[in-house]
Amino acid sequence: MTHAMPGSLVWLASYPKSGNTWLRAMLTNLLHAPGDDFSVNALAGGITGGDRHALDDACAISSAEMTAAELLPYRALLHRQMAAEATAPFFVKTHDQYAIGPDGTALFPADASRAAIYIVRNPLDVALSFAHHSQQDLDATIARMADPHATLNVWPDRISDFLPVHLGRWSDHVAGWTQQQAIRVCLLRYEDMLADPAMALKRVADAVGIDTNPEAVAAAVAASSLENLQLREAAEGFSEKPANMPAFFRSGRAGEWTAVLSEAQVARIVADHRAQMAALDYLPPSIA
Repeated sequence: MTHAMPGSLVWLASYPKSGNTWLRAMLTNLLHAPGDDFSVNALAGGITGGDRHALDDACAISSAEMTAAELLPYRALLHRQMAAEATAPFFVKTHDQYAIGPDGTALFPADASRAAIYIVRNPLDVALSFAHHSQQDLDATIARMADPHATLNVWPDRISDFLPVHLGRWSDHVAGWTQQQAIRVCLLRYEDMLADPAMALKRVADAVGIDTNPEAVAAAVAASSLENLQLREAAEGFSEKPANMPAFFRSGRAGEWTAVLSEAQVARIVADHRAQMAALDYLPPSIA
């Protein structure tokens, strides 16, 4: 049962490799009856709004011939169409920065939105996981996390089936979503999710108006353990895994950076993102 709330879309927003897919797995299990079987490739919160073909069909445009700025009002229109057709709460994963176009159009319209769940993870660990996900070296990944123009789904030799996703700087991504005032935000730190996943899932359920109980939350958390997700990926594959990536569900631990990053790499990340890291209690003790 859900409570009456305005809007139907719930944005599951995050910088990549911050726990978004794990939260989607927990929500999927929570929304299904205990014991229901479903594919790991049918998790709640798909990237419907990022499908190039859905946008082209809905708005009668050729998005491949348009800039990101030109696409923004059409993407906002698609989001409103999705909200009108969806049963609330309808979860939508996004890695886009929160964005407002030059004419004031919001990429994520407030009138279509029930809430935003913003998941944030220590950028020192994000760097490791993002490098693994992209099959890119750490220094290049760290530079990418500080690039205001960093964008996913843009290739020099082909057009992606998915729309460009403007990541920008990690710090700007965090600030954009957490400081905007148009959509209610439930901020989750990945490290707090790891420490008490049941509490995190209960916070999300409360934020979007899903009635639940401790037994259902505990069952959803248990069914979404890393070990279970790894088994499902091994059995079914995972359609969201890049083709050149060995496995999507890898380790998920917090603090791995302490054994991998050099002092220079830690210093670079802190120099790039100190203010947001300090605000989220992510500064290493030796630097804080």
